[in-house]
Amino acid sequence: MKIGHLFTLLALCCFCTVTFSGCETGTEKTATGEHDHDDHDHAGHDHGHAEGELPAHGPKGGHLFKLDGTELVGEWLHYNDNDIIRVYLLDMKNKDAVPCDGITITPTAGDDKTPFVLELDAEASGGDQKLVYMLDEKALMLAMSLGVDVEFTVGDKKYKGSIAPHAPHDH
Repeated sequence: MKIGHLFTLLALCCFCTVTFSGCETGTEKTATGEHDHDDHDHAGHDHGHAEGELPAHGPKGGHLFKLDGTELVGEWLHYNDNDIIRVYLLDMKNKDAVPCDGITITPTAGDDKTPFVLELDAEASGGDQKLVYMLDEKALMLAMSLGVDVEFTVGDKKYKGSIAPHAPHDH
C-alpha cells in the first residue's frame, strides 16, 4: 500500500470517528426515538439562547435546524450504534410535532445528489398520525455529517431547510 493511500485512509477514519462521536451513546431509549439525558449532567451545559436562535437541543433531544420562511423548525436524531436517522417537523412555540406528508433529504456534498426519501415511522408516530419519519441507511448517515438540504411536505406546501456539516460536540 502506498504511503499516500495510508494517510488518506487514516484521515478518513479520524474524520468518521470525530464526526460520529458524542451525540447518542447507546441504543434507542424509547419507541419514539427520544433519548433521555439522565446519562449526563445538564448543570455544565449552557441552555440559554439569544432571540431568534434555536436552543441547543429540541424537545426530542435532537439537533434543531431552521426552515426558510416559517416559524416551524426541523429536529433530527441519530444514534452512535446504528445508522437510523429520525426527523420531526416542530412548532417550537408549543413544543409539538407537526404532522407532515413526507420528508426528503438531499446531500449537498459529493458527486451523488440522489435524495433520500424518509419512511413514516408509524409506531413512533402513534397510530395514524404522520409525526415521525426515519431511514436506516449508512449512506444517509454519512450525507448528514457532510451537510444536507431537507424538504418537508405538508399538503401542497413545501418547507425547506439545511443542515450544515455536523460538527462534533461533547454531549
